This record gives sequence, C-alpha cells and structure tokens, in this order.
Amino acid sequence: MFSARHAFGFCQIAASVVVRKIQQLDKILSTVLLGLSLAVLGSGGCTQTAKPVTSPAEGSVYSYFGGPFNVAGSDLPRSNSTFDHSASQIVVSAFVNTQTAQVPTAIIQGTFASADTGFLSISENFATTSSGVIAAQNPPLTGAWAVEIPGAGALANLLSVNSANAGQLSVSAAPAAMAQNTACPNVSNPVPFLYVTVPNATRVTDTADYGAAMISSQGSAVTFKTQPYLIGPVEQTASTVTGGCSNTTLGALTAYPLNSFATPSNLELISIGASGLLVSSFSSANSGSLGAFGGGAGVIGVGAPSGPLDVSAVVGSQYNGFFFAPLNNVPETYDITVLASAYGDYNATSPACSTLESSLVANNGQGGSVPVLPSANSLYGGEFLTNTGTGAVNDPSGASGSENCDVVIDLGTQDSANSGLFPNATVFIGSNYPPFSSANPWICSDTGSACAVSFPAAAIVGTVQGRYVIFLVASPTSTPSAQLPNNFGSPAPQPVGIYLFQKAQ
Repeated sequence: MFSARHAFGFCQIAASVVVRKIQQLDKILSTVLLGLSLAVLGSGGCTQTAKPVTSPAEGSVYSYFGGPFNVAGSDLPRSNSTFDHSASQIVVSAFVNTQTAQVPTAIIQGTFASADTGFLSISENFATTSSGVIAAQNPPLTGAWAVEIPGAGALANLLSVNSANAGQLSVSAAPAAMAQNTACPNVSNPVPFLYVTVPNATRVTDTADYGAAMISSQGSAVTFKTQPYLIGPVEQTASTVTGGCSNTTLGALTAYPLNSFATPSNLELISIGASGLLVSSFSSANSGSLGAFGGGAGVIGVGAPSGPLDVSAVVGSQYNGFFFAPLNNVPETYDITVLASAYGDYNATSPACSTLESSLVANNGQGGSVPVLPSANSLYGGEFLTNTGTGAVNDPSGASGSENCDVVIDLGTQDSANSGLFPNATVFIGSNYPPFSSANPWICSDTGSACAVSFPAAAIVGTVQGRYVIFLVASPTSTPSAQLPNNFGSPAPQPVGIYLFQKAQ
C-alpha cells in the first residue's frame, strides 16, 4: 500500500467542449459516480486535523460529473449536474436514447433550498421515469436531498418516477455522487488516493471492496496503479492501467480503457476533481472487466492524507450524508434503499441512543451477533424519519426533529502505512433500525428478545476544502456478512455503503 508524499496539481482546460457520438452512453446505468477531490498534499508525518477554510462565495455556479448508484427501478444515467447558487437551481443533463442528435438533454430540472440541518432540499419540476420519458411534475416532486461541498462535489438522492405498473406510480430515490469536472489531471509524479467500491445490486461476488491508488498523468494519458483489497483485509491482485482524459460534453473525464469513449459496453468514466474527490462510473454490462480500480464496480475516493489523521477530531465532528443499501427492499411507504442520515450529534450515553445501546448490550458476547461493543473511535447517528398521516418519510430538514440514533460507525484503528485508511472498521445496527423503531423494536425470531447486529467494514477518511469526508463499504460476502433486518425480523445479508461530508462550520 502507499504513503502520501507527493503534491497534486491540475491544468485548467479551455471551456470548449468536444461533442462526441456516445450512442449508447445512456445505457450504462450500472455504477456510482464518485467525486475525487485531489487536494494539494503536503509531506510530513505529524497528526492532521481539518483546517477551517472559507467556502466559495454564494452566487457561484458549480458543475459536477455524476451518475447512478445501481438500484433497480431508479437509476439515472451518468450526467453533468449544475448547482446554480445565484438562482437556487439544479439541472442534471445526460444522453438519452430517444434523441437523434447526440447532445445532453436535461433529465432533471428543479430548485433547491438550504435546510437548517445543512442538507439541500430539492424540488424537481421535471424528472425521469422508469420508461425513459422525461416528464413535467405538477406539483413538483419533493423529497429529494443533497449535501454539497461547493465547487468540489455533492451527494444526492434525486428522485425517479416508477411508472412500470399502470395506475400505480411510485417515487424512488436515485442516488448519485458527483465530482468537479472542469479539468484533466496534470501530475507527472504519482499521487496517492484511497477509494471504496460502491455496492452494486446486480453483482453477486466481490473482487475488491476498497483500495489504494497512485495516479499520475502524461499529456492526456492517466495511469492508475492500484492495490485493491477485500474486507478482512485480504489483499487482491495489484494492477497498473492507463486511461485517457478529454474534454467531453459531460466535462473533463478520464475514460478507461484508453480511447474507449465510443465503446460504452466496456467504458469506465472517471472524474478527478481539483479539490480532492474522485468518482468512477462503471458499466456492469462488461462483467469480465475489473475496471481501473479492480472491483468491477464504480468507486468513490479521496486524496490520501499526507500524515496520520487525528481520529478523535474525526469522530468529534458532525456529518451529513446517505446510508445506501440497494437490496434493502422492505415494503414501506418510503424508499428504504437510500436514507438521508447524520452522524456525530450523539454519543453512547445520549438518551436518543438508549434503544440502540440496550440492544447492542443484549446481543454482546456468548456467541451473540455483537461480539464486541463500539470503541472510542465511533460515530453515532442514523437516518431522519418523520411519521406522517400517510406513513413515514425520510426528511432531513430538521423541521420534525433530529436524526435517529440506530447506527454506530466504529472506525477502529488507522492503518499505520496508509493515513486515512481504516481497514478494520465495524458497523453496528440497533433494534430500532428501519423498518423498526424504538416504539416497535426489532425482535429476534429465534430468541424473542431485541435484535442487533454488527459486521466488518472498511472506511476511508480525507479532507476536502478543510472538511472531513468519510466513505465506508460493507459486504454481504464478508465473514460475518453485512446484514440489515428484513420485515420478517430476520437479518438479511446485503451490501452497505455510507457516504458522509462534514457539516460546514
């Protein structure tokens, strides 16, 4: 694995775009796009903490490359997203197969407003449907949310209308990760990054869950020297591959394999942002390829810190983001696959965490599903759920209260050779995790007592514009497997991802 010693610079590319005939680009709906802000990395071995910085001024317009996580019935094509803070408008553009001219078409248009919690509340005036038709929404769709580090990237659960069953329309979250897409990398000396693969609902095996990469460029060629791992940690086969970066109608993107822009069946598009986020969109149609990062799926990453992070400062901060479980299809009145969440507002002794804590203790030891309890390197939190007259909704506005406390992220010990990497993290799920609650806790079908589970994970932590970002992955193929409760009360193995941006101060 790699240590961070080099600086990363970028060239500014002219604003002209090259219109390319990517005839089937909209069909590549299988992977998550990741934002990789490549922060300037200094050398040194001292402990690092996030430094306060001034965010770009309001009134700016920010462009990001982004695309779908893989969730049945609610995928969005890889796309270019514009957040216009002067007009509070969002536009998501992509290629669609109903066009004759190969130019991006707006597939989502809407407005956004800042909530007290730090989330952006998005109303979609136009939205995509499962039939591929882009339809006006009157009244606008509400319930989409995003978190943004302005100018660097964003995480969002945009909405897609499922019209597959006649007369039974439903709205699903279509998660996306976005990264700045304004310039190709210009880095002759390799620069280190950390990444996690994004859970893919269509993949039944894992070839990699996380890893470290050295990225360099020479002209338009971008080389990725990667060391992937399975959760364990289990070292996988290292690789060195080269892609090519070009200005496209979706921004400055690196395509792998080299010169593969016109062959979408084996195309991976990678956005490397100037502030430290990395996003990769990978085609699941090419099941024989492992992609540039060895996982055969999209990745989300961040520039590796130049020295060990102060873990107490990391877990002492507050975060907004999303809990992603693409197979979590418990029948509910809300989409449980993508849940806007927050962490760091609670600790183990907070009253809101009492149900979580008691269920963890009840299942701890003696062969229980929680072999050890959370360490001091832990973040407590969970999703925002509000009960309404028609059911529950995932509402992180703060108008109906704070987030639940039903999940613990225990980072564990930082890797001694790779600052910012936590290969032995653990996720704890309490008896009040959806579809259950403190009033209606998850009861184990075999014991009749409150259930709770824990499972191994890997997490990476970096800084982007002075704010910590945390990306975590857990696998259904690890031992023990990642599990969430189903509506019958049994643990259901499934992939899990958690993506967090530190709240702005």
